[in-house]
Amino acid sequence: MVSESGVNATRLARAEKAVLGEIWTSSAAYDNLVYLCDWLGNRWAGSDSERRAASYLMDRARQYGLRNLEGQEFRHNGWTRGPVHLEVLAPVAREVAAISLPYTPPADLEGEVIWVGQGEEEDFKRLEGQIAGKIVLSAAEASPGAGQRSSHRREKFARAIDAGAVAFLFANQNPGMMAITGALAAGFPAEIPGLGLPKESGDYIVRLLDHGPVRLKIHVEASFAPTSSVNVIGQVGPASPDGPFLITGGHYDAHDIAVGALDNAAGAVIVLEAARALATVADDLPMPVRVILFACEEVGLLGAWYYAEQARSDLDRCRFVLNVDSAAVGAPGNENLTLCGFPELVPYFQEVGRRMCYEVPVKDGLSAYSDHFPFAVAGVPNASMGARDESSRLVGRGWGHTAADTVDKVTPKSLQASAATTARLLLRMAFEENWPARHRTRADMAETIASSPIGWYVKRFGRYPFQPAEG
Repeated sequence: MVSESGVNATRLARAEKAVLGEIWTSSAAYDNLVYLCDWLGNRWAGSDSERRAASYLMDRARQYGLRNLEGQEFRHNGWTRGPVHLEVLAPVAREVAAISLPYTPPADLEGEVIWVGQGEEEDFKRLEGQIAGKIVLSAAEASPGAGQRSSHRREKFARAIDAGAVAFLFANQNPGMMAITGALAAGFPAEIPGLGLPKESGDYIVRLLDHGPVRLKIHVEASFAPTSSVNVIGQVGPASPDGPFLITGGHYDAHDIAVGALDNAAGAVIVLEAARALATVADDLPMPVRVILFACEEVGLLGAWYYAEQARSDLDRCRFVLNVDSAAVGAPGNENLTLCGFPELVPYFQEVGRRMCYEVPVKDGLSAYSDHFPFAVAGVPNASMGARDESSRLVGRGWGHTAADTVDKVTPKSLQASAATTARLLLRMAFEENWPARHRTRADMAETIASSPIGWYVKRFGRYPFQPAEG
């Protein structure tokens, strides 16, 4: 920890007060959020909207004084949705509301549906031998209780594949005819077709199942084509080409059915706002902070995987990666920090929170589903900062991954609070005199991941849940 007295402590206190003043007296974060969502649209991977957002963010970064600006372009396999029809053929004839899940292949099929409840491991075990050749209907992610874990969509989808299902239906757990979306694969065609359903469609099919077998017909049109996207990269602080540095980042892309205000335009503008404030005290920073606004997170962390591979020889000097994803949920002060494979840093960040007089809940829990993960695989100390609204009655992602994830769900104060927390954490880590974490080897991290809840997935499919095929 930085000593409470001395030159470093004085510089840290001065920098901290300066960045807080910048953030709490500016509307920049909210203004940027509104422009990204209301004017530029969904920022879907490989779309014109995403490219215009990259250009806008680059211009803002330049205006805010970030240096070494770069638009890091990378190629990937784009996906475009077409019409979808989900019909009940028996015991009645009726069309049911649904959308295709990104990277689902075109399909025309019929089959009997089977309800797997929450789609957890125990649910599939209970139905062992009954799923092959059927259409699996699973609930979307739940809100886990203390000490519990809810499986990600990709894990539920993988269990359906492993059990021999011919298609996958993923039903929202929140009412309001909000069809839920979410990619099935990391930039390659999914193994079987998948559809996202509003809660009402899922509940209707389950009620029919109470009276006997239900047969469905699925028609999906979709297309794939090569495209490109851009990571927006900048830096604040000293050049220090050979010394330690920090990384902070957040993805700016969203889904094609939504503008993604909470997930994750908010995260991108929080990172940019923290960088804007830090740029005003750049001369006081002991080490550089690399700022990366990632593209293509929603389709398999493609931007983060690409950046981590391109920067591979550099990452041994990276002290820490702070990812910001969905960190403006609910009222200000809901931020939390989840480390990925570095439990020794839990007490460190708890103490940092106490010293900041702004404690943030901290835990270590391996998660493969945001842009911190490629850095975790590389053995770099990392965490993802999010937020959770304990007062909300919404389940799982809430508004996220639906058309309801709009600007009105975000408050300017929540953006300011999260940007202030991001900037202060980066300052504390940059000024830290006795950094307590060490890099882990890739082999060591692979062992940790293998023993985690996603270990079975890696063993079965030969890659991480969201990892490009060429990776």
